[in-house]
Amino acid sequence: MNRPLHYIWLFLLFCLLQTFVFERMQLGPFLYPCLYLLFILLFPFGYKTIYLLLWSFAIGLCIDLLSAGILGLHTSACLFLGLSRHSILKLVASKEELGQFTLPGWRTLGPQRYLAYTVMALLIHHGVLFGLETFRFSYFPLTLLRILYSTALNSLLIILTQTAFFNRKQ
Repeated sequence: MNRPLHYIWLFLLFCLLQTFVFERMQLGPFLYPCLYLLFILLFPFGYKTIYLLLWSFAIGLCIDLLSAGILGLHTSACLFLGLSRHSILKLVASKEELGQFTLPGWRTLGPQRYLAYTVMALLIHHGVLFGLETFRFSYFPLTLLRILYSTALNSLLIILTQTAFFNRKQ
């Protein structure tokens, strides 16, 4: 399949899944499933950062528009994740290794480094998302619990989805 069509298809799939499945799940006040972040995490290395930022902005804006909530929360968190992704990858793998890979995935980075990459990215995204959502220091302990629990849930969800559906030879 043509690469741009592939990403448009994945974009639409993740937006629809997030809006009509995961947004409707009631898992309690501390667990917020967001599988759509896998779209940003699996973005290929070969593209310029501006393309990652445009896709991050688009998916965050779509989630904001299609779900009930404060407009701009997902957009800002996704943009911050898009900006931070390269730095996270440099912490997890060397520049030479990153030059060899096409996609950041379970096979290319290995289990430990992919788990570290996923957890760091989710901590950043959830920190921005939930921090902006509450925007009060008095709720810091509850916000921190929500960040940690949602990161654990989404790490499991993303790794299971990535290994089940995206674990082809890259």
